[in-house]
Amino acid sequence: MELQELLLEQASGLQNGRDFAVVTTVEANGLARTSGKMLVYPDGTISGTVGGGMWEQAAIRDALVCIKEQKNDVKTYDFGDELSKAGIRCQGTLRVFIEYCANRQTQLVVVGGGHVGHAVMRAAKAVGFAVTLADTRGETEIGSAIRLADRFIRMDSFGDVATADLPKNPYYVVSTYGHQVDGMALKGVLSRGDAAYIGMLGSEKKVHAIFSQLEKEGIAKESLQQIYAPIGLDLGGETPEELAVAIVAEMLAVKYGREGKSLSR
Repeated sequence: MELQELLLEQASGLQNGRDFAVVTTVEANGLARTSGKMLVYPDGTISGTVGGGMWEQAAIRDALVCIKEQKNDVKTYDFGDELSKAGIRCQGTLRVFIEYCANRQTQLVVVGGGHVGHAVMRAAKAVGFAVTLADTRGETEIGSAIRLADRFIRMDSFGDVATADLPKNPYYVVSTYGHQVDGMALKGVLSRGDAAYIGMLGSEKKVHAIFSQLEKEGIAKESLQQIYAPIGLDLGGETPEELAVAIVAEMLAVKYGREGKSLSR
């Protein structure tokens, strides 16, 4: 893989909230490859190479430790004695720098890019959220929202949010186009078990109906009580933009552990 491709993949990983480690060859002696760079992901998959063989496998193992412990490291691998005892002539040393990489932006997943979802994305990006949009619709229906998102995931069903490749520990805003699909999306989000915040758009009547149905489907009442619904602070607005301000204000209050009260009171 070319260096340019690796850099693009690295940028994409950071934008999408993926943790990974970058392993870079610092020095190689007695090996066929004297330079190299490799991305290592938490599941052990890699892109690029630092030469292959037992040297690269050792670097992958140490990179996984760095990801888990969220740290950088420098490692030197010398298997001379082991290889000599095994009668293998191929010997050499490899020294690498392992850099842990993670996107420190707060991640927001907007499930449904309609009028309110679009407005929420715009307001959230203004205060530093990285936004992933998940929807069953495409460019024709929600093109402006897709172009605004940092990343777009097209799903066949809103229930697919349960298994979609989403950022870790995000804030979720469920704002689809109907009761039934809101319930599917909410059930999918809850099944992931990683939310920093879950909010759902809708009236108290709609929320009650969806929660009742999800309880019948086996969702624990305690899980439903963690959801902010109806979503947003009580600011009194009704337009998509006004609702978006109330929703993002509530997310910020959760993020910073505040109650959202007026400072003058």
